[in-house]
Amino acid sequence: MKRFVMHYLNICRRVQKKTLEKAKGQIIVINERPYDVDGEAGRFHFTTHRVVQDGKSVFDTSKDVFVTLRGKEYYRTVGFKEIAYIYGDTNESFRKTADLINRLRQQQQDGTPSRTLQESTEREGQQILDYVKDQSNRILEQNGFSEDGQYQANSTEYCQAEPVLLPSADIIKAANQCSDDFDKAQLLTNPVGYEDPTTTTNIAIDDVNVKRQNSNRPKEKDSEEQKSKYAHNTIAHVENGKKKYTLNGGDTKSVLLFIMAFCFSNNLIGTRLQFFTDGHTFLNKAILKALSWYSNIGIILDWYHLRKKCKEKLSMAMKGRVIRNEVLEKLMPMLWHGLTEKAINFLNETDTSVIKNQTRMAELISYLERNKPYIPCYEIRKKLGLKNSSAIGEKMNDLVVAERQKHNGMSWSKEGSVALASITALKRNNESRKWFEEKELDFRLVAKN
Repeated sequence: MKRFVMHYLNICRRVQKKTLEKAKGQIIVINERPYDVDGEAGRFHFTTHRVVQDGKSVFDTSKDVFVTLRGKEYYRTVGFKEIAYIYGDTNESFRKTADLINRLRQQQQDGTPSRTLQESTEREGQQILDYVKDQSNRILEQNGFSEDGQYQANSTEYCQAEPVLLPSADIIKAANQCSDDFDKAQLLTNPVGYEDPTTTTNIAIDDVNVKRQNSNRPKEKDSEEQKSKYAHNTIAHVENGKKKYTLNGGDTKSVLLFIMAFCFSNNLIGTRLQFFTDGHTFLNKAILKALSWYSNIGIILDWYHLRKKCKEKLSMAMKGRVIRNEVLEKLMPMLWHGLTEKAINFLNETDTSVIKNQTRMAELISYLERNKPYIPCYEIRKKLGLKNSSAIGEKMNDLVVAERQKHNGMSWSKEGSVALASITALKRNNESRKWFEEKELDFRLVAKN
């Protein structure tokens, strides 16, 4: 705010100096509308001027010096945005944030309305998202991709690159350290590779849904429009060594394009891109399709989601909690050791007299069959010091979306939800100051907090 005031005072001095230049036929005119500023110290209204020559405006400080304002718009300073958007909106509701900043500025009566704060926050978030889209498109185009993310260059260096995996001797040594309850040779037949962590970029990607606002009030109580609908966010956490970055968008395809561009921008192409997912068929297919040009990738079904899915389906399939727990006690060690086929056979052979819902049991078996290519031997991975979980991805989901947007009674427009998540991601990536001052992002991995 101080910087803005000093800058404006310097401009005023220059304008006053110009009043002495009447020999040139120029006159200084005060603009009727003041220049409105929303700052960390309060709301201010500055007088602006224009230079008129022969009845035409040749210089206008409200347009040629400062950002042009439209309608009842206010110019918002960097300090205001940091306080309101970063420290306020990403943690509390727009109403609470507006009440707080107006109280601190002692402008409870003529301060920033919560609705105005919400609109300006969402506009800022959309500008961030648009920048990331434009930046990603530019980077991909420079590297031989079409506008829709299809690799078009003639080079085959990416698709012919051999996956970088750990030596077989290390894997055998880790297998020999596993439980004797299972055949070690069977553990080694699991087809999911074991990546070298020193040349790997770990990417956790997941969807987050929040309650969506109804555009129209339903006329009938049981109307189809009254059924729950959701605003969709996709969050990705990219991690290489001790550095990280969070990306977000309104759909999976867009975020995958952001990931690809980010990898090119940070020289991560050449490392193994190891994805961790929740096993959703659409997501796995989208990853493989988007990165069909790149051979050094892998997908692993996150252990947390696998265990959660088994618990949920067996709770609905089995007759009571006791029987469910007995089945889980035998099933989960098989899956932990990557013996997916053995686990499927075990479920198929379960006594039908203890099953209350065959449909749910069939759904679990189908889930395991679909995700067999992505279920590794988690025990060997643990012995090798490799990741088994997208826990950091889940944490980012909470930090970027859930903690702020999933409180009771809250509902969001799709655009509003994604825009606020964009500002929260900006905060997580430590890029808020650069964005507010320069309207640019480094788009670079940052050290862990």
